[in-house]
Amino acid sequence: MTQEQPSANLCLNPRLLKIARLLPKSQTVADIGTDHAYIPVWAILNKVSQFAIASDINKGPLDRAFQNVSDFGLSDKISLRLGTGLSTVSVGEADTIVIAGMGGMLISNILEDAKSTVLSAKTLILQPMTAAKELRGYLLQNSFCITEEHLIAEDEKIYNIFIVSVGAPLREYTERELILGKDLDKTSPGLFDRHRQNILKKYKNRAEGLKKSCREENKATLTEIERLLELLK
Repeated sequence: MTQEQPSANLCLNPRLLKIARLLPKSQTVADIGTDHAYIPVWAILNKVSQFAIASDINKGPLDRAFQNVSDFGLSDKISLRLGTGLSTVSVGEADTIVIAGMGGMLISNILEDAKSTVLSAKTLILQPMTAAKELRGYLLQNSFCITEEHLIAEDEKIYNIFIVSVGAPLREYTERELILGKDLDKTSPGLFDRHRQNILKKYKNRAEGLKKSCREENKATLTEIERLLELLK
């Protein structure tokens, strides 16, 4: 069994599989918002982690996780926990933390509410569904080092994945990189242009809406968005 073929019976969607393949070797990986516990199961089956924590705020997803963990005979390797965010993980308990499939602002709040636990880890893998720019801003403002960024396409949408090294020296981001991401043309060359065009389209649509407004405060916002459009071209 290899990282490329984790199990014939474990089928991860492209987004989750990309996250799983980015996992570093670890003693314990904690997957927050685990749903079916696919990532913990994959990590144990592929010997990427020795132990895993599968945590979710809702009982329904945790019941599904329990079924998967039981089906693969991993009840002694994966701890299922019900609770909010990182409240289910003790300080120093997990050296890798995965938070995927949530909005960027929610991920920021989860990290902020459990700073001691976060700072005791070595690696964070974060996959925001929205507000990637805002999550980047939070990480940089709080001295987290985003060592790698990747893109993954699924169901006609493109998602960001951040690999964050806790305690590593901070990498500088330009204003353009804060919006688009850093080195994505190298790590995800096949998706970067689509990603950039998607962001440009959002700014263009917002600019068109503001042009129809007569409110004075919207004129300043329009000027700023037009500046950003030039920056991102």
